[in-house]
This record gives sequence, C-alpha cells and structure tokens, in this order.
Amino acid sequence: MPTRPLLAALVLAGLACQSSSQRYAHGLSAASTPPPSSLLRLPAAGGAAALYHVPDLEPWDWSSSAPLPALRRVIGAALDQELVYAQTAKSEIVALDLQTARPRPTLMQNVREAALGPDGTLYTVDDSLRVVEFVRRNPIRFPTRLPARPRDLFGTRGAALLAISTGPTNVLTQLRPGADPGRATLPSGDAAATFWGDLLAVAADSAVILADPDAPDSLLALEVSGHARAVLFSPSGHRFYVARREGGVLVYNRFTRGKLAEIDLPGPAGALRADPFGRWLLVHPTGADSLWLVDLATNRYVGGFAADWASDLPTVTNQQALLLKVGGDVVAYDLTDRDFPERGRVLNGAVDFWLPLAWTPETGTASALPEAAPDSALGPDAGDGEGGAVYLQLSSSQNRAWSAELARQLEQQGLPAKVLDPGSGEEGYRVVLGPYPTREAAESTGRQLGRPFFLYQPDR
Repeated sequence: MPTRPLLAALVLAGLACQSSSQRYAHGLSAASTPPPSSLLRLPAAGGAAALYHVPDLEPWDWSSSAPLPALRRVIGAALDQELVYAQTAKSEIVALDLQTARPRPTLMQNVREAALGPDGTLYTVDDSLRVVEFVRRNPIRFPTRLPARPRDLFGTRGAALLAISTGPTNVLTQLRPGADPGRATLPSGDAAATFWGDLLAVAADSAVILADPDAPDSLLALEVSGHARAVLFSPSGHRFYVARREGGVLVYNRFTRGKLAEIDLPGPAGALRADPFGRWLLVHPTGADSLWLVDLATNRYVGGFAADWASDLPTVTNQQALLLKVGGDVVAYDLTDRDFPERGRVLNGAVDFWLPLAWTPETGTASALPEAAPDSALGPDAGDGEGGAVYLQLSSSQNRAWSAELARQLEQQGLPAKVLDPGSGEEGYRVVLGPYPTREAAESTGRQLGRPFFLYQPDR
C-alpha cells in the first residue's frame, strides 16, 4: 500500500484542467462514458502478446496469432495505423498489427536506436548511423548520417528527427528529408523535448539549457540552484519541471521562463515522468526502488510506492490507473480514490513489457467521439455554467504559422481544430479542439484522442 505523509500546502499551479466544482478525489473529473482502454503485454523472452482490461487487469480474449521474438524494448504504438513497434534482442524492428493480431515481417535490421514521432512516424538509426523514417510503413532514408551514436532521439511534428549524440561534446542534430542538417553543441545532462518537438531542454547542473531546433545556435541558459539533474516538459509543452540534487522539483513557465512553484519532496529526485494527460508527476528517488507521486493540480507530493522504475512502467492510463512493477508483479492502483486502492494485479508479470493503449478489440481506433458544437450554438452560460465553452488544448506556441499548420493537419483528420490568439497577458497561440458545451463532453473526447491535452476555458 502507498504511504501518505502529509506535507504543507504549496503554491497552487492553476492548471487549465482544474475546476472548483469537481467532486472526485484530488480534483479529478470523470468523462460521461469511460474511454476505450487496454493494456498490452509483450513477453520479453518471446511468445504471444496478450491484452488486459484496465484497471482490473483481467485478460481480454485476445492474443497475437503468432509468437513474437525475444524483445529488447517496446518503442510505442501508432494507433492511427493500429501498429505497435518493438525492438528485438537481435536489434531488429518488428510490428504487431492490433486489428489482425498478426506480427508483421521484420522492418529493419541492425538497429541501434529507434523512436516514434508524435504523428506515429517511426525513426530508426542503424549500425552505420544512417537514419530511416517510416511514413505509412514506407521507408525513407535520410541522406546525412549522425555524427555519433545517439543518446536521445525525439521525433517532431514537422517530420524531422532530433538526435543528441555523445562524444567529445554532445551534439544536437536536426535531420529532415531534403534539407541540410542543423547542428549545435550542447552541455552534458538529462534532456527532454516537448511532445511536438518544438523545444528541447537539458539539465546542465547549474542551469537548464533551452534549444529551439529551428534555431539551434540560439541557446538560452536559465540559471538553476541546487544542481539540476533531470528535466521534463508537461504534455501540453507550456511548462517544464526540473529535478535537483538539493531541494524539490522546480516548475517553470516555458514561455516566460518564470518560476511558478517548487514541489517539496521527501528527498532528492533522480528522474521524472509525467502521465500522458499532465495530471500526475511520477518521480524516481535517487538510489531507491520506489516512486513518489505528485498531484499537479496542487503541486503537492501525495504518496510513495515501492516499485521498480523501468522503461515501460510506471505509467498512468487514460482511466487514471497507476501501473507499477512491484515485487515481480504488475499492479494497478486507482488514482480516482483518495486512498489509491489496488484494483488489479498480474502475478509474475514484471519480467515482460507493458503498453497502455487507447484501443480495444471491440472498438478499435474508430470509436465515436462526442461532437463539438459551433461557437454560435453556445450561449453565454455554456460550459457547466462556469464561464463559457470548454476547449481541448493540444498545443501552445509563440509561432502562429506553426500553430496554424498543426491545426490544419488536425482538421484533415476530421477534428474540429482551430487556433486561439493570445489574450491579455498570455504568451502563446493555442491549438484547440472544440468548443464543447461541458467539461465532461470535452474530457470524454480528449481521453479518446491518444495524445496529451488540457481543458481550457477562455473566460477563466
């Protein structure tokens, strides 16, 4: 069971998804209908993949039609193609077709590193440091090799790859088909990128270095006390968190670079991970097999768990289930209940890889989303009677052209996307879906998108 020491209240962060009328534990709101959700198990030693219900972790009547080879890691899922990518123990890339339950033939061999972009594009780096991207399963080879083996890979919205290579110096390389590479020298340290890859951050001990991939020579240093050890962007990209060797986690506004809060922790943090919806911060203590949970609605530490910190888990599903590897098992805890009760357990499951999916065999990826309403159809009291209609915010950027292009791409996918210009005192152009008449309708849609979002009401 999680421990729950009580700490003093800290500065409220005022997240866009917060509401004073929420009745659920820790300010969670519930969608009007539960979104589709499942948990995919991929055997590390090879074998058939299997699917589990969330949060009770009972098995679905679904398994892959053929065994997968032994795996080194899971890369991720491209749900618009209903494909899951993994790297085998023999450095090959394999894919599992969720719709047919069939493993696909090997896509690439001799792969050193691989990553998925925010649009589901697969990027691979082979032994010769050549980069290949797969667009709708079609390989496109980049003409330029990386200067050294990459330590980090980040896909971007604009079909570009960001790679941090280690060597005498750390080098940031931006590769894009048909364009010359952009390069910049970076300090050593933990690195993170926004979900869309439009900003990079490096925790460089006495400072956090911010790098715009489109202007790699224009680095910005933000001085930080307490020895920065890890950095992480919020899923929406408009905040970032800095873990320090001395002191708590610092919270910064990405645009103004002003400090918003400091999150007290029981000790120093070694690594950070956010849930896909920006509701929870998962903290790995330095030198400990445990996890600290932070409620980002209040910027408060709310509990500790004994758990392994692996490449796949811990994580949080779209139904607010915290998934952990505990004592050789995989365990689901319910974050909508203030006592975080255990809801499910898979015995001896920790040796395998686990991937939450906004997908089930019953609905596939084509589950119906609540429709947005035209602005003219929403009266002044729309939005739960709390100050106007509700939007799903997917991105915030100071570049209007970049935001307009993202909105256009979302519109092509049949989504009601638009760009909201900055209001008084705001810093960015918001890419949103909507409007929706209630928070419940907006959140029901957001949790089925398979991408990070925040709820936003312009009048609040």
